[in-house]
Amino acid sequence: MISPLPRSVTLTVLALAGALALAGCGKKPKAVDSPVPEGQVDPFPRTYPNPSLDPKPGKPAGSGVQFP
Repeated sequence: MISPLPRSVTLTVLALAGALALAGCGKKPKAVDSPVPEGQVDPFPRTYPNPSLDPKPGKPAGSGVQFP
């Protein structure tokens, strides 16, 4: 019969397995964009939503439903 492992070894193995399982959960891109060449403007950070595309500039966004 196989003797049981000490409690500290069991907990260490479980903690390591949990950490490795969590490390593999993130979404990873297939490719990463290269850095912006020197002298060019980085488009980030920028204002969201884009003010040039706002249909009603200066007015708060509403739900579109009007109540009496």
